[in-house]
Amino acid sequence: MNARKSLLFFCSVLAGLVLLCICFPSEGIPLGRDFRLYFPNLTEVMTKDSASIESDEPVLSPEELLQMRQEALNTQKIEEFRTFCTTNAARIYMPGNDETYFDELWEELECADIRNVRIMHYGDSQIECDRITSLLRQKFQEDFGGMGVGMVPALQTIQTYTLSSAIWPDSLPQYLAYGPSEMQRSDRFYGPLARTTHIPGYATIRLRGRDEEDYSLSSRFNRITVMTKGPAKLLLTIRGEREANEMPLSSGSGPYFYSVSLAAPTNGVTIGVQGQTDILGIQLDGTTGVSMDNIPMRGSTGSALMNINRASMTPFFERENVALIILQFGGNSTPYLNDSKLHDFKEGIKRLIHSFQTLAPKAKVLFIGPADMARRNRNGAMETYPIMPALNDSLRVAADEAGAAYWNMYEAMGGWGSIINWVKASPQLAGPDYIHFTPLGAKKIAQLLYDTLHLYYHFYLFRTGQEEAELTAEDSAAVNFKKDELQE
Repeated sequence: MNARKSLLFFCSVLAGLVLLCICFPSEGIPLGRDFRLYFPNLTEVMTKDSASIESDEPVLSPEELLQMRQEALNTQKIEEFRTFCTTNAARIYMPGNDETYFDELWEELECADIRNVRIMHYGDSQIECDRITSLLRQKFQEDFGGMGVGMVPALQTIQTYTLSSAIWPDSLPQYLAYGPSEMQRSDRFYGPLARTTHIPGYATIRLRGRDEEDYSLSSRFNRITVMTKGPAKLLLTIRGEREANEMPLSSGSGPYFYSVSLAAPTNGVTIGVQGQTDILGIQLDGTTGVSMDNIPMRGSTGSALMNINRASMTPFFERENVALIILQFGGNSTPYLNDSKLHDFKEGIKRLIHSFQTLAPKAKVLFIGPADMARRNRNGAMETYPIMPALNDSLRVAADEAGAAYWNMYEAMGGWGSIINWVKASPQLAGPDYIHFTPLGAKKIAQLLYDTLHLYYHFYLFRTGQEEAELTAEDSAAVNFKKDELQE
């Protein structure tokens, strides 16, 4: 029996006894010739005689009674959380059902007011244009502080909601770990963005945060870091200034990190590059708070991330305080999978998770499975890919066996046939390809994910005694009444 049912039972019994006190005849009820049954009236029950005051039994103060009520409410709230964590379609599956798995993440986020905390979001084309990530970033920065769009490539071929960028010359070579063979490097030196831009001698890069109302915090930044493969001379011009200042080398012997902290936030910067080098990424962050990187890999299954030269990755992860890595893959594999191929795909995902656990041992990993996807069946009607339920079950097992958390986006958005409903929705939440979210749909799924994460954060606060359930006005009124009664 939970706390609410226990309280209801107690109140019902008490109400019955009070009614009996009022209605029972004062002269009693005769039972046979020599016996009569009496029951105390309400005045006798409420009167405190000296014998009861001098009793050895402890008398609880109003504050103690209120604390008991508070503890009952806390217990009830934790039970509600646990019910969500075991039954709700939007729940996060923790490895080994360990409800404390994210505790270290929450602890890092609570210290974000004094140091930078990094979250990295890798995914396929479902997160292109900073979709999904942009809203998650905004919410994390609203709740835990921070600014900036995170790490971005020097050459951004697909513009995002949050950043406007341009590079000159515009024909600079770009290499992708997940691209066609002609765009790959023989040394696989791609860095954490899985892509690099080659600077043959000079280049000018202009970056400006978009002042979007929904993503206001990402449009400004006060720390700029450029990660390069080789040394170069970097000239930094903050928007509105006329003279360029050379960026100092903060650390690195390959890759190199050039970093500047600004006295005040800005929304625009121009970076001049002199020398032959490769730019692995540009970080536009806050000096404290949450930074969140959006790293889309169109057409990728995620496996290309394991082929990147670790020498181009390890220094970044050692330097940055990466607390959470989100991996969102599976959609590009769905059309080609069947039951016989699921095992090998699952094992590949486990290896991918392990590779990031090796790079960032302190970071938590959250794997997000693919959204619902539909195709035309033999009758010409759209239907969910038949492999979808089994695929998500397999990915959940893979994450669990690898020691990572799992979010079933397919179930969270409604399960079988949900993508069809999202396409038909008004306004439309998914595109006519029955695969990708519209901007509005991306916001909806991102909000659902963040609400779920935030719920787990409050669960952590309750479990660790840092937060309590709110007492009702009736609870407070009862305490004040008891205090007045004692004073009389």
